Amino acid sequence: MNDNKRIYTALVRPHISALQRVAWRWTRDRQAAEDLVQDVLLKVVDHIAEMRTIEQLRPWLVKIMYRRFVDLYRRDTRSPVDRAVEADPDRAAGPDPIEAFEWQQLLAGALAQLEPDHRDVILLHDVEGYTGPEVAEILEINEGTVKSRLHRARERLKNLIDPGTF
Repeated sequence: MNDNKRIYTALVRPHISALQRVAWRWTRDRQAAEDLVQDVLLKVVDHIAEMRTIEQLRPWLVKIMYRRFVDLYRRDTRSPVDRAVEADPDRAAGPDPIEAFEWQQLLAGALAQLEPDHRDVILLHDVEGYTGPEVAEILEINEGTVKSRLHRARERLKNLIDPGTF
């Protein structure tokens, strides 16, 4: 294996599963998510030198993937964030599978009712675990805007999901 290929693999491999999770949440389609991740990985293959200087590579990769996602779905004249509402069905929310499924359905429905900007922030911050500054960088907005959208989105989710349900 040549040095560039080895370095590239070492840089991106730790982030592939996270990229796939985010891509799946945005596309809600496993094949489309895999294609999106592959597009991003192919796009950055010539940027090894730049990637080596980036302290937090995952947010940088997600930002590139987000831009690609928006470009692809704008081209199809569909809103890109309308496809990013469901939680991953492979991740159970509790010990009872039926309760976990019902909770996922309730959460997916509530997320679908959020404004697209609020949904993106919730998915990146609360679901994927990115920090406020990382979300701001990915979405190219101010940190204050991230905080504001998070607050509004959480309040809206509280109103949409009856806490006594589960």
